[in-house]
Amino acid sequence: MKADKFSLIITLLFCLNLYSQKEYVFFGSYNWDKATEGIYVYHLDTVNGKLTKVTAIKDVLNPSYLTISPNGKYIYACTESKIPNSGSVSAFKFDSEKKSINFHKQPK
Repeated sequence: MKADKFSLIITLLFCLNLYSQKEYVFFGSYNWDKATEGIYVYHLDTVNGKLTKVTAIKDVLNPSYLTISPNGKYIYACTESKIPNSGSVSAFKFDSEKKSINFHKQPK
């Protein structure tokens, strides 16, 4: 019986460790001014639900819709404008080790 309790405790600690990992969360915003931040990156602590700001990027207007590439290295942002037919899509490189986000230029 004691061995079963010990195994259960070890299993629970392992599960808690798996679920305590932080995940990245990305937010787009309506900013109307390139001098203000438009895309935000946060850590989400999945145990307590706490969000902690990691970084943000300026020079993007109204990135209202974001999606992440399957490999997690790129963020695609759809931007909106007050002018009809003038929205765009931009790509940003996200480096989780450096905790940075930068506009991604296509190589020529």
